[in-house]
Amino acid sequence: MPSWDFEPGVRLSAFYDDNVRFSALNPESSSGGIAQAYSLLSRRSEFSDLSFRATVDGRYYVDVSELDTTDGSIEARYAYRADRTELGLLASFVYDTTLTSEEETTGLVQFSSRRKRLEVSPTWEYALSERISVGADVTFVDVSYEDVSEIVLSDYQFVGFGLNGRYDLSERTGLLGRLIYDQFESDVASGTSDTLGAEVGIAYDLSERTTLTALGGVRSATTDSGAAGIEDDTNTGPIFEVGLRRDYESGSIRLQLARSLIPSGRGELLDTTRAVLDLSYPISERWESRLRLSAVRNRNPGGETNFNDRDFLSISPELRWRLGESTWLDLSYRFRWQDRETLDGDAESNAVFLGFAHDWKAR
Repeated sequence: MPSWDFEPGVRLSAFYDDNVRFSALNPESSSGGIAQAYSLLSRRSEFSDLSFRATVDGRYYVDVSELDTTDGSIEARYAYRADRTELGLLASFVYDTTLTSEEETTGLVQFSSRRKRLEVSPTWEYALSERISVGADVTFVDVSYEDVSEIVLSDYQFVGFGLNGRYDLSERTGLLGRLIYDQFESDVASGTSDTLGAEVGIAYDLSERTTLTALGGVRSATTDSGAAGIEDDTNTGPIFEVGLRRDYESGSIRLQLARSLIPSGRGELLDTTRAVLDLSYPISERWESRLRLSAVRNRNPGGETNFNDRDFLSISPELRWRLGESTWLDLSYRFRWQDRETLDGDAESNAVFLGFAHDWKAR
């Protein structure tokens, strides 16, 4: 009989940030600390995987105490595998603040206001033959804010549907296709936005450890204001997804580049182009280097310039020194930069983190 594995852990870190509000005007600096506790409860069998993860973390600022916050999250994942069928389910709830939640959407991280985010995402995949498979996925997201009058954010709901297909030309090459339908509704207005899209692409195994995936297509978004006498607004644009994954014996590279319409607390969809690079590589038996890079460009889907148009960049190199099998120290630096089309001046932030972590891995 499969048994349950329980893996708790803790992480403590000290930091200094020269612009804790990430503001272009009158930046405020502060030192502080982060205390995080997390746990993973998992169970694996021949046909299914089930896991629960819970995290609680507190952030404390020496010089800007009004930004102090305690956040938490709960996540459940389930996967079932049969002869030809794979089923999956992700359910998560996050209770955090706008200091971190808005970094890659609205960029409004200057104030600490509460945000609650609920997501439920079931998936299904079925193999019609050795070469052909089809699948479907649904994503439901509900986001609500508290005390956001100063930064003008609004509660919203998002529902996305996807139909997927794959045809394997060979052991290394597969043709991909995807149809999407999304619906976005915000409490800031009575209307809704509906998006239809289609993508085609390819998945190619460059080697046993390296895989390239690329899809591209078009989308059409229609916004219904819900007001009599006002015509619907429809716009079109490109969408794409490119991913590169390479695994080493110890370490990996993950590169993602995508463009799509994403929901936001500003009461509208954002035409977002996003690039993410995650790199981990061992230097020696005890030393490991890591790098995370995230670049985001948000634009109005209709092409008009407004406050939502911005460019964002975050770069964070890290060195990790393993003291034991489950204990390590890490030193990292984070640079953030943001430029809004409608405002003069850029926002820049430089932060240094020194951390200690320990987890109790299941034996």
